Amino acid sequence: MRGISTDHVETVRDAWREILKEGDTSVSQIKKKLDSPAWAENPRGPLAKYFGVLLSILDELDPSAFEEEVERLRKTKLHPMHIKTLDILSRRILEEPATHVIGQIPVFVASDIADRSVVVRNIEIWSKTQGLSLGNVTRVDVIARRPELDYLGLYNLFFSGIILTWPANKVSGVKLWWLRLDAEFTFYHEVGHHVSRHIEGGQVAEQEREADEYARSMMRNSRPVLTLIGRTLLWPLRLLLKRLIASSRRARAD
Repeated sequence: MRGISTDHVETVRDAWREILKEGDTSVSQIKKKLDSPAWAENPRGPLAKYFGVLLSILDELDPSAFEEEVERLRKTKLHPMHIKTLDILSRRILEEPATHVIGQIPVFVASDIADRSVVVRNIEIWSKTQGLSLGNVTRVDVIARRPELDYLGLYNLFFSGIILTWPANKVSGVKLWWLRLDAEFTFYHEVGHHVSRHIEGGQVAEQEREADEYARSMMRNSRPVLTLIGRTLLWPLRLLLKRLIASSRRARAD
């Protein structure tokens, strides 16, 4: 909890690993923390994160204990934000994967997303991109895009999951085209973090650059013909572009 409150990822990571090692002892400790009247109060500061993180750890430690705790918490008084968190995380109990990619990685798409079939089809296509490595990814979750739920990405950071967002309502035309492009790049970017075994959750600029470069390379691999055409068209202009850049730099220096 100290690591969560200070956004110190290494502290959270090390504590998470220790909790997993302690097994049953950790389960009882987490259940005691969840059995608190504090969850009915307005969550200030990092308290909103605490509730979801405790539930996620319990799910990782003991799925049956997690299911029992969800049922117990449903009968207690909770703050609306915690109710929303509980609803989202509890879907792991009975939800079935919308699909599997590379034969084994489950993809879960939130039921409140209208275009679930579009999401599934795109992820299946992206996962087949030449050179893409999904070996370190255990699951993919797609949740409805809502700013107030951005903190949910934290829950998958430590057990090799990827969280993507998608609008709850249907979109079409240019907006859908741009949405697909943005979501595809994000998908490759998150895979890039796993490929590079990053553990700081996007808090290190150099790691973000590495993940971006991996995403760009996968975008090129997913569109080989378009990439070839683009390079062919731009190749004759390369010397002109270099001269323009050099001229601009000299002008700024003067």
